[in-house]
Amino acid sequence: MNQRIIPLFLLLTSLSCATLDPALFKKKPEARIEKFNIDSISLQDITLLFETSIKNPYPVGITLDGVTSRFVIEQKQLFETRSQEGLKIPAKDQAMNPFTVTLKYLDIINIVKDYTQKDYLNCLIEGNIVLAIPRTGIPGVPDSLTFPYKLEKKIPAIKPSISIKNFSIAKPSQSAILDAIKKSAKSLNYLQVIQMVDYMLKGDYDKAFTQVNPEDLDLKFSVSFDIELENKTKMGINFDRLVYDFYLNEDKLVAGDTASIKTIGNKSILKIKNDFSLRSFSRSIGQALKDHKGDFHLKGETYLKLPKEIKSEPLKLLFNEKGSMTIQ
Repeated sequence: MNQRIIPLFLLLTSLSCATLDPALFKKKPEARIEKFNIDSISLQDITLLFETSIKNPYPVGITLDGVTSRFVIEQKQLFETRSQEGLKIPAKDQAMNPFTVTLKYLDIINIVKDYTQKDYLNCLIEGNIVLAIPRTGIPGVPDSLTFPYKLEKKIPAIKPSISIKNFSIAKPSQSAILDAIKKSAKSLNYLQVIQMVDYMLKGDYDKAFTQVNPEDLDLKFSVSFDIELENKTKMGINFDRLVYDFYLNEDKLVAGDTASIKTIGNKSILKIKNDFSLRSFSRSIGQALKDHKGDFHLKGETYLKLPKEIKSEPLKLLFNEKGSMTIQ
């Protein structure tokens, strides 16, 4: 039975191809980069957004075989890449296909000698969009079509350093402690809580919680510190608000936002004032207080305003920074 079906299938396929009208293949497919822009940026990299437009006038489906790209920064080649294979465009249809490519600033710094003297960098992207065409047996219809493209864009030059300064945790007031004890579901002794607070701020986790369970007391502690961001190029990183999550020794301490930002040259100083609950205090945070130093992890986002010819709308700037800090 199978021996009969296979030849019949091949026969029907041959007849289908043979009945295609060559006149339907006179107009060729089109492919181009329809949109190109900066998608997002962090202090380590920049992501570029491409949107490929493909029109297929053929009476058969075609496939995007790939997009090749060569990235050149300030006349120095950064890398080459190939992406987006396998997209199918049905017969007499069209498709828009977005994709992104991320450029790492450290790689760019390594090839641009006078990087720190730049505010923006010239970025040239050139390559080919390749379409795969099914075999039709019709003269003049190729197995593939290649569409070259060339794009130019200025991108911000960023070489930042982030440090945490003036970190301190304030002891809660007497009234704040009494109020927290009153709201607690447990019967807590005021003097024991006072002793717990003293041990806690010294970083002695075990002594702090011998008599008081931190889960039983929603006592707030005020924390303050400065985030100092300096960009070591000619470009100023200016923004008016930062939404953040701040971790100390990999445990989350505070989250919020600040609009208290002072700019001095290429340095931005962000004043953070927040509070955290005793319930979120951990052994690793206590160790940082005991050692008067620790590792920080700052996550967050804000928006930059760039020249309109580079980006018409505000550009999202992502923070994901780690480092070491001292504690007062």
